[in-house]
Amino acid sequence: MIQLIFFSLIGGLFSLIGGLILLTRVDLAKKIITPLLAFAAGAFLGVTFLDILPETLEKVSEPRGVFISLLVGFIGFFIIERLLMFFHKEERGHAHSEHTEFLPFLLILGDCIHNFLDGIIIALAYIANPILGLTTALGVAAHEIPQEIGDFSILLNQGWKKKKIILVNIFQSLLTIPGVLVGYYMGHALESSLSYLLAAAGGVFLYIAASDLIPEIHHQTSHRHFYRVVIPLLLSVIIMGYLVEITHS
Repeated sequence: MIQLIFFSLIGGLFSLIGGLILLTRVDLAKKIITPLLAFAAGAFLGVTFLDILPETLEKVSEPRGVFISLLVGFIGFFIIERLLMFFHKEERGHAHSEHTEFLPFLLILGDCIHNFLDGIIIALAYIANPILGLTTALGVAAHEIPQEIGDFSILLNQGWKKKKIILVNIFQSLLTIPGVLVGYYMGHALESSLSYLLAAAGGVFLYIAASDLIPEIHHQTSHRHFYRVVIPLLLSVIIMGYLVEITHS
């Protein structure tokens, strides 16, 4: 069990590397925040369409349930965001800020769910073969480095302090540990539904990219900076696809 928890820490804490590198150059990051937001959008799209969906579709005989779960994740987070807006009591002078003020909460919630599920995946792989558990943990870390860079850039754009970003992301990463424990002790019971839970997490990431990040990029750039947003988005998708390819080969 100690070895398995160590594997979960590899998968969680190593994924912070890219974000911590970004935070060492906060001033530079704020100057290039728009390309970083585009990079984040590409990372979320890439992890959804190049990693989560192909992985879940391989494990089910009928794909319809996977796409229903994806839709549930997407609509579920839309409802959560609308409820947050509905119950928010403060008046906002700018309608656009009202749309993006809950983005950090949605981002953190989505990442917590994803990291918890990553822990379950690592545990299931470990049960099958301890070496497979290690390679799965390394694969999780490699996949999440671009995503963590995106997370840090989004929170910086929302005005979060560096210390707060680091603490929140460490907490998120540590959620792989309870995921590992649940996966280890309830592996057989969860294995049949894990694909659908992952697909729902993909729906969350798709919602964040399509509903929050891309509109925010359009708002910040208007009709300007075509290459500054298109190239980072495409680059992020390509990097994610490459990492998925090498970690699954």
